[in-house]
Amino acid sequence: MWSLKLPVLLTLLSAPFLSLASAIPDGTSPVLAGPITEHCIEGAKYAGEPVGTNVTIADVPTYLSEPTTPPSDDMTKVLLFFSDVYSPFYVNNQLLQDYFASEGFNVVGIDYFFGDPIQAHDGQPGFNMTAWFNKSREQAERALPGWIEAVRTKYGADAKYAAVGYCFGAPYALEISATDQVVAGAFAHPAGLVEAHFSNLTKPLLLSCAETDSSFPTANMRRAVDILATKKATYHLQVFSGVSHGFATRADPNDANAVWAKEESARSVVGWFNRFSK
Repeated sequence: MWSLKLPVLLTLLSAPFLSLASAIPDGTSPVLAGPITEHCIEGAKYAGEPVGTNVTIADVPTYLSEPTTPPSDDMTKVLLFFSDVYSPFYVNNQLLQDYFASEGFNVVGIDYFFGDPIQAHDGQPGFNMTAWFNKSREQAERALPGWIEAVRTKYGADAKYAAVGYCFGAPYALEISATDQVVAGAFAHPAGLVEAHFSNLTKPLLLSCAETDSSFPTANMRRAVDILATKKATYHLQVFSGVSHGFATRADPNDANAVWAKEESARSVVGWFNRFSK
């Protein structure tokens, strides 16, 4: 296990920035999944050989991983991958995207950090985490609408689109899941969510959660589920015991329970999206 040794206290940032204009909270909604914390920059780094490619979509760097065999049902499935603070080009995230591609999805991971992920500042004296975070949210706000439109142009209106977000990327998965641009959404160990993200939701949602998560504590998770249940949303909640924030992307490979939770979370995302992509 390891963590970035950033020489700065993590500033509590209590509200997400705007990203998808028609589906974003107005800034007054109570916070449910809080800011990034030290747990967002802890975990294992994996070894492996990614098979995807680095492309540019709508002037935004993007990781692209596509199925190696054509789908048996002629259905084009597209997974919008909204990464954690490490970016879609971090090896752990590349391997996860490659897994989704191996299950039949065309996976596109937007780099809203534009080549400046959190690990680029490991050990940097005087690094201003707050400024980096704010800049990254603002970049995402500007880039996402055009990027999503370009992805939909690339794969066509008849494709089935879904979105998954991890940590920093969770708000974008929720916001697009309040529109007709996807058939379903999912997140794991989120940050930056408010009640309105759940009350605005119109598409099925998978919540893949850790038993211990300082960003999305149990009481807040239960409040989110209460909102979904009250509005009779279609949702599925899974809570993995013995793991903490980051388990779905940076689980300790020497911890059998954590590895199972990570893999089961990924399998669940595939199953959830397949359910609604028919």
